[in-house]
Formats: sequence, structure tokens, C-alpha cells
Amino acid sequence: MNLTRRFSLTHGFIALLAVLVTLGVMFGAARLLFWNEVHESQNRQLGDFALQSRESFFGNEDVGNCNFIRQAVKDETVAFVSFVDAQKKPRLVLPGTLRNFDFSSGGKNLPDGRPVSVLSRVVQAGGREIGTVAIGYDTRKVEAKVWDQMVRWVGLGAMGGASALLVALVVSFFLARQLARPLRRIRDGTEQVRLGKRDKLVDVDRSDEIGDLARDFNEMVAKLNELEAMKRDFVAGVTHDFGTPLHAIKTASELMQNGMAGPLSEAQAEYLLMISNSTIQLTSFVNNLLTTAQIEAAKSVPFYEPLDPKALAMEVAGLYHAQARKQGLELTVLCETFSGPIVSDVIMLRQILTNLVSNAMKYTLKGSITILLSQKEGAFVVQVRDTGVGIDPKFKDLVFDKFFRIHQPKDFPPRDGSGLGLSIVKGLAEAMGGSVKLESQLGVGTTITLRFPLRPDESTNGRGV
Repeated sequence: MNLTRRFSLTHGFIALLAVLVTLGVMFGAARLLFWNEVHESQNRQLGDFALQSRESFFGNEDVGNCNFIRQAVKDETVAFVSFVDAQKKPRLVLPGTLRNFDFSSGGKNLPDGRPVSVLSRVVQAGGREIGTVAIGYDTRKVEAKVWDQMVRWVGLGAMGGASALLVALVVSFFLARQLARPLRRIRDGTEQVRLGKRDKLVDVDRSDEIGDLARDFNEMVAKLNELEAMKRDFVAGVTHDFGTPLHAIKTASELMQNGMAGPLSEAQAEYLLMISNSTIQLTSFVNNLLTTAQIEAAKSVPFYEPLDPKALAMEVAGLYHAQARKQGLELTVLCETFSGPIVSDVIMLRQILTNLVSNAMKYTLKGSITILLSQKEGAFVVQVRDTGVGIDPKFKDLVFDKFFRIHQPKDFPPRDGSGLGLSIVKGLAEAMGGSVKLESQLGVGTTITLRFPLRPDESTNGRGV
């Protein structure tokens, strides 16, 4: 789940929780408020009844009491109204079927089973008791009336809460996007750095912690670029300084092996062969370092020209036929018929094939190595297959990294190498607008597939035809 969605859901949940708590408080407060209003209204109505009874006593007539009682029972919550004189005899009762009912205060049940809450009050006039007034309220209807009022009131609160929740969700979504956008830029920047592209900095103009993080990231990238430039300069200087003396050593050893400095003993010839082989290995390593530095500096510009891919593959295979026979391996070249000429960089493609075949020779003890050239879906495809030791799947994404070498099984003969071969293959292939794919299975073998455009865009990928 991305940050925007998580931030929105989290703040939306908080807003929802706040709305629910508010509605709960509103519900409790509304219940208490409405019941207080009901009790106040009932006591006020009972007081009005007592006052009317006093006035009727002084007027010596019951018309006022009768009118009050008739008006009171129109209220659906009023179950009965009664006036009992000082001799405890019911004088006015409505409905009349309740003349023998107990009109004292408290909760009771009517003859039909309905619960009622009775309020009664003694009425005095002229310093003496003239009777008792009582009003019975239907408990169920009172509760229903209070509930209806609460539902309406809380419903309005719920509508307001829903509106507030919607606003909170919208605001949290935009806040989350505003927060996630610079973080996404920083994440994209780290991805570019991981891929080795450090030419762009993160553009985040903020004065908060995220802005500080972006500025620290940009400073880190700048320092990495400085270190990378220093490393490239160092590698270029070292390869240049090594190249000249190595060439001199190689030339001198070849001259001595050819007898230019006089006859050699068997031991001297053996030692010169060791020097020559070591010089070849060092020269290859230095050349790989130089190629790697050129790739990293984006100075490996392809020179495109028409070529015969089969002839080039046969040339590379010829360099390893003797070694393949010595190791008991079958080295073959298979080439399909192409519909048109192939345009590529001969030197880069030769180095790619050389590195792949050399790598396959190192890690194949028996079986075969096959170079397959084909044309598929408008692309020039190069495959190098071997029946070697294979690569553990967990290392598939690492084998193209510089200086990465896989630890082989204990029973596998040790192999020398710099860990630059496949890195150079990937760098040169991408420089020519191609791609690399590796498929491998432990104990079965490895297949490396490269795809190149048949007619590359020289205006963007290099120069040539």
C-alpha cells in the first residue's frame, strides 16, 4: 500500500473515530436533555393543573378543571387526569373507567397492562387542603416521543459528521499527495542512483524535514559523482600506466622466445612462457578495466557498419577451438539466414562474443558451447549456450555487477577472473541499444541472450553508415 492511500485511510479512520465519539456524546447528551425537558414539562403541566384547581375552588365551580382535563388528555402521552377531593373521593377523572385507580405518585400499570408514570400534588387553598391533582403519563409513548426527538437531532448531527468526514478524507488525500510527491521523487532518485544514473538531482523545494532529506540526498549524489569521477580518473591512469610496461614485457618475452636474444634452455623457455601467459592475463584485465571506465563515462560510442555476423562468430570461435579440444568440449556456431544486412559495431560485438565464450569455457567441464545467431521480431539475436555448472537463481541479478564473482562448489576447479566480463557485456550491449537476458539452471547450463536492433539509430546511438 502506497503512502498516499495509507495516509488517507489512517486520517480517514481517525476522522471517522472522532465523528463516532462525537455522535456517541451527542446521543447521551441528547437523551439526558430531552428527558429533563420531559420532566420539566410534566411538572409544569401538573403545576398548571393545581393552580386551575385552586382557582376553581375559589370560583366554586368545576368548569375550569373540566376544561383543563379535556385539553390535557388530548396529549397522546397522557393516560389519565384526575382530581380527588379532600375526603379522598375521585371528583373529576378522565377517562372515567379509572375512578377506582390508585392516583398516588410512582410507576404503575393500568388495568389494560400499560405502564404509566403518575405525578400527583396536594392542592391547598385558604390554608387548608382542598384535594389532590394527578396526571398519569404513558411510559411507552413518552419514551417513543423522546426517541423520535433524539433520532431527528442525532440524524442532523450524523449528517454534519458525514460532511465533516468527507471533508477530512478529501483534505487528508491532498495532504497525503503533497507529502508523498517529494518522497516519490526521492525514491525515483534512489532508483536512478541504483541504476548508476546520477546526472539528475531531486527537485524538492520545501523547508521541512522532507526538504532537508532531499537536500541531503542531492549532496550525497554530488559526492558520489565526485568519487566516481575520481575513480574513473584513477582507473584510466592506472590502465595507461600499466599498459605501456606490459606491452614492453610482452614484446620482450616474445622476442626472447623467438631466439632473438640467443638460444634458451628448457627451464628458461618454461619461465618465459609463464611470463608471457601472465602478461596476457594482466593485459586482458587492464583492457577490461579501461573498457569498464569508458562505459561508465558514457564514452563507449558505437561505430556502426555492415557486417557478416557468421564470419565474426566463426572468427571468435576459432580463437578457442584449440582450448575447446583440449578440454574435450564441442564449440559450434549456428547461424540462421538473415533477410538483410546486419549493422553493428564490429569491435564491440567481437568483445561481447569473446567475453561470453571465454566465460563459458571457464565454467564448462564437459559437453558443448554453442553460439547461435538469429533474426526474431525485427531484432538481431545472439545466444551463447553452455552445459556448464550453471548459476544459482539468487545470483542472477548480480552476475552483471562489476567485480562480482560466484563462489563455485568445492569440487569445481578454481578459475581466475576479474568479475568484469559480464559487466562489460551488459554495458556494451546497452551502448548499442541492445538488451541482455540470462537463463541458467544449476548443473544444467547457462544461456545468455542479447537482442540488438537490425538497423540502429546512428543519430542517437553512435556514428557510422
